[in-house]
Amino acid sequence: MRKAKRQLVAVLLVLLMSALALPVNAQDGEPVIQPQPCEEPGQLTMWVWDEAWAEIIGASIDQWAAEYCPGAEVDLQVQPWGQYWDLLQTNAAGGDLPDVFNMSQPFFYFYASNDVLLDLQPYWDQYGVDTTVWGSGMVDPYRWGEAGDLYAAPVNWDTIAIFYNKDMFDAAGLEYPSAGWTWDDFAAAAEALTNADEDIYGAEVYLEFQAGYPNWIAATGTTPVVEAGRARCTLADEGSIEALTFLQNLYQQGYMPSVSIVGSTSPDDAFNLFASGRIAMVAGGSWKLPVAFEEVPFNWDVVQLPAHPETGLSRSILHAVGYVASSRTENPDLAANLILFLASDEGQRYFAEAGGVAPANPSPALQQLWIDSFGDSDVNIQAFVDATVDSQGVTAFDEIWDAINSEIVVQIFDLDVPVEEAVASTCEFIETQLPEQQQ
Repeated sequence: MRKAKRQLVAVLLVLLMSALALPVNAQDGEPVIQPQPCEEPGQLTMWVWDEAWAEIIGASIDQWAAEYCPGAEVDLQVQPWGQYWDLLQTNAAGGDLPDVFNMSQPFFYFYASNDVLLDLQPYWDQYGVDTTVWGSGMVDPYRWGEAGDLYAAPVNWDTIAIFYNKDMFDAAGLEYPSAGWTWDDFAAAAEALTNADEDIYGAEVYLEFQAGYPNWIAATGTTPVVEAGRARCTLADEGSIEALTFLQNLYQQGYMPSVSIVGSTSPDDAFNLFASGRIAMVAGGSWKLPVAFEEVPFNWDVVQLPAHPETGLSRSILHAVGYVASSRTENPDLAANLILFLASDEGQRYFAEAGGVAPANPSPALQQLWIDSFGDSDVNIQAFVDATVDSQGVTAFDEIWDAINSEIVVQIFDLDVPVEEAVASTCEFIETQLPEQQQ
């Protein structure tokens, strides 16, 4: 039944695309990533963990099979998130991975270090794809080996920005923040917007790895928490100490609420306080835009994270899901050709038009499609797009998640443990989880 539906959708897509006067990227010049015909069709299996994504990716696959690889068949399967990684790890051990599957940055190291992923760099070279077009945060965590070969193509991105309450800025007589503002500007605004008598805090920006303190560490030029390749813990580095001390000072001065007041170490709870009018500025991911449009009752906007006053860096933690292929696939050329299409301007258009999830392809036309998917709004959604250019990919991993998302956050921003002491105990644990310590 799924194959019959897919064939029907493929026919409709061909008719629809023939009717379009101009493809999306024709209006902006040459495509950023151009798909190419496959050399020979065949059969592939592909796993994803999200049903909605399966519909979007399935439509993209249909176009690939109809226009670039007639006769190719893809068995697209959804393995729910709750069991996806267990199944994938089990299959990796047994040598029976799907040909193509979705990968997440924190999990990449396990599969790369066990030689079960296909090196896609020769294909990027063959296809003439400049892998730097995606930006550092999207692809650096998917590079492997001495030459830094790229083993994945990014599917999507999500970045971090500051959501701020415009009504509170107006009441305080403050100018709205803009790109290029600094840590000093942020601290001054947090102080001015704090009203202890009314239980209102100027900011909340420290919770959780992606939305919280690691963004500030990245702005110092330091890789947050763990170096790429899981070489060592970086929390005791000078840049990490500087960033965490800056944030702890704001908390201790009363400009940011404690973890106990927020209610948990979840950035969702911090965002709820922002939506209730108790926090003037909150760090949040691009995935929070639909919630903000639907639930925030006051005037609000977003701005890029403030820049470090000396480095000039505003570096958002960026997470990108990737497309990877099994090193044991019987059709490596076909798998790579499919991944090329899914990452291309044409293949990524389906994500752009679906809204919600931002497409990884950096085509300005595609990014504008994603922005437009939120409707007519004055909100500076472009701030999230701008944050992709010089971003920090995820280097942390599952085994240390509780220590870096909960324990150190509670120590520094609830129990008032000195930063140097908190990072020392956290690094002590992280070091036990690094590869050199587990051999």
